[in-house]
Amino acid sequence: MSTPAPTRTWTKTAERPLRSAAKSLGVYLFAHFVGVPVPWRAVRQTDGKSLLAYEHERLLALAAAGEHVPVVVAFDGDTMVTGDVGTTLEHLLHRIPEADRLPLMCAASADLAGFHARGHWHGGAQARNVTWDGHRFARIDFEERLYPGLPLETVQRYDALQLVLSLARFLDPLGPAAVLQVLNAYREAWAIARPEASPAQSLQAFLQPLLPRLRRIARLAALSTRLDGSRELIRLRTVLDGMTQFVSAQEST
Repeated sequence: MSTPAPTRTWTKTAERPLRSAAKSLGVYLFAHFVGVPVPWRAVRQTDGKSLLAYEHERLLALAAAGEHVPVVVAFDGDTMVTGDVGTTLEHLLHRIPEADRLPLMCAASADLAGFHARGHWHGGAQARNVTWDGHRFARIDFEERLYPGLPLETVQRYDALQLVLSLARFLDPLGPAAVLQVLNAYREAWAIARPEASPAQSLQAFLQPLLPRLRRIARLAALSTRLDGSRELIRLRTVLDGMTQFVSAQEST
């Protein structure tokens, strides 16, 4: 039985802007500063065809595993056509009422935990790469080659950090308690799916050593009069306060 062709498709080509050396260095330095030793070869993009082929392979593998990713309609080495899997989480959060945002963010966080519990990783788990079609979440953009250069558990927890940081602008008006709820949604879904996992595998264990480093970034940025009152820094502080509560709750149990 053949699968019907998607009614809407997207085309990605090898001939497209790649991450510059400066941006690659920024990603590399930030990851290492917070304690995630991403290999240089994983962030430096120099070959569009190689990136496209890698993403094609990952999409096929994830689809074969039953995960919700775009269907590959066509691939010839230079161009890949995929089906549509809904509106990005980032776009949706801009459109829906504020009262509806936190439940959706918590659901996305729990869905990511389930994806991880099934042994997968994203590599670019920001809200712009998560979609919702009204029934289920899906994931797009699988170009990042973080695994096996890093341990699977490290990449998975880095996914969770990417998601939460990408939600900062929507979490900030709701305060640190909302950040805590989103992190707890991940923790609870992970615990249900992986009850045998050790405490060392938890998101709290991953975030605990990262928090002082992220706090250091916030303090350094505060030295600048321009940055101290910036929306980005205010949002980061809110996220860090929520992460601190999340880690502290684990330490007290």
